[in-house]
Amino acid sequence: MLDCFRRLALTAVALLFGGTLFTNPLDAQRVGAVAAAVMPEDSLRALLAARVALGRNPGIVAALVTPDGLVRAHAGTAGSPDGQPLSAFTRFEIGSITKAITGALFADAIARGEVREDDRLLDVLPELRLPVGGDRITLLDLATHRSGLPSYPTGHMPATPGDPWADVDSAAVARSLAALDTLHFAPGRRSEYSNVGAGLLGQALVRRSGAASYDALVRTRIAEPLGLRVFTTEASSADTRAFAQGHDADGPVSRWHLTYLAAAGAILSTLDDMTRLAQACLGDAPPAVADAITQAQTPRREFAPHRIGLHWVTTSTPGGDVHWHNGGTGGFRSWMGCNRATGRAAVVLSNGSAAGVDDLGLHLVEPSLPLRPPAPLTARAIVTVDTAVMDELVGTYQLAPTFSIAVTREGAALHAQATGQTRLVLLAESAGRWRVRGVDAAVEFERAADGRVVALVLVQGGRRQRGVRVRDPEPTSAGAHQR
Repeated sequence: MLDCFRRLALTAVALLFGGTLFTNPLDAQRVGAVAAAVMPEDSLRALLAARVALGRNPGIVAALVTPDGLVRAHAGTAGSPDGQPLSAFTRFEIGSITKAITGALFADAIARGEVREDDRLLDVLPELRLPVGGDRITLLDLATHRSGLPSYPTGHMPATPGDPWADVDSAAVARSLAALDTLHFAPGRRSEYSNVGAGLLGQALVRRSGAASYDALVRTRIAEPLGLRVFTTEASSADTRAFAQGHDADGPVSRWHLTYLAAAGAILSTLDDMTRLAQACLGDAPPAVADAITQAQTPRREFAPHRIGLHWVTTSTPGGDVHWHNGGTGGFRSWMGCNRATGRAAVVLSNGSAAGVDDLGLHLVEPSLPLRPPAPLTARAIVTVDTAVMDELVGTYQLAPTFSIAVTREGAALHAQATGQTRLVLLAESAGRWRVRGVDAAVEFERAADGRVVALVLVQGGRRQRGVRVRDPEPTSAGAHQR
């Protein structure tokens, strides 16, 4: 298994989860003094402004909750065409932080007697067709990423690569599951992040609760009890002006829409409401919600190098356990977490996907963890490549026995699709080197002495991984190749 490309695909397409925890012993002496202090608003704003200045995040908003008070700040721009400024009421896609909410809903459903952790998925959603071993998948397997299900529906090619989940409906998921030859691994055996699994957990909770939809379940059991005003998976066209414009490293991108698998990452919210949710993570909530969050945060299994509860990740730090989740869509990054021992919680939201904000959130909650800013974004030229040359690159390249990258062309656009992932747009730096839009990675093509393209090299994180071409494209009358 090639973890780099799987992480690439998760980062770019599959609702970001990731990030490495770093500790720095040089910071240990100042932990007590910093942790006890309330960060002034101007200090928080300066911290965010320094990150915005690197060019990877057009705008960032953040909140820090401590026993001594609350501070919020923002820096940069919302990037919207009408020039709306960033504020605590600007709307963001929070991506996979949605999963933390799904985990709390799972805990709440257990408390209500609607489900149990060891309920089998097929007992709740019997209409699903799973490969051999799928009958052993439990709801706990879904909530801890141990189901063996793919992250993105295998074989599904989105109609719009820039909005890859929009047409992933129940039929698309059913086709994908029915076509699986085998699970990625036996349920419960190990961890592998799965948006499909998280989305199906949401469907199971909706089915057992009798709610009309996942959005209705979130509204009645989380949003309304906490008094959240903007916490929904369903935004109307009238809300457009209130949204930040999402960006990747190459500019503005389309918003993402999730329907059937909404529980994996569809929630839209504001810093104002996310701050209230962060306070709830510290126990400041009606008893039923507070208990559901506490139970969801309680670790059940290892999730190396962390532990995982019902979708909530737990990381051990010098100041105690931090419970958190991050999120990412095509144009947004987010983080939310808390340390119950110190009474600190934080939220960070950005309308740029070229760099995550995990280190900012972790540092705010646990100041002994140093910031890990990304390298500044530099301008990268894009060249035009003749479609005849692009056609020579089309094909399937095998990087491992069960892991390949399929390169396809539609019109003047080239795409790459990894096993179990959606298509990613490729941008030409030269005829032989293409970068992956929205991701710090590139692919290079090797040619034999006779000019034939024989291999692809994935370049990411200082590593080069080679894949041999195993299948040539099939010609079509339209001159475009599809897989």
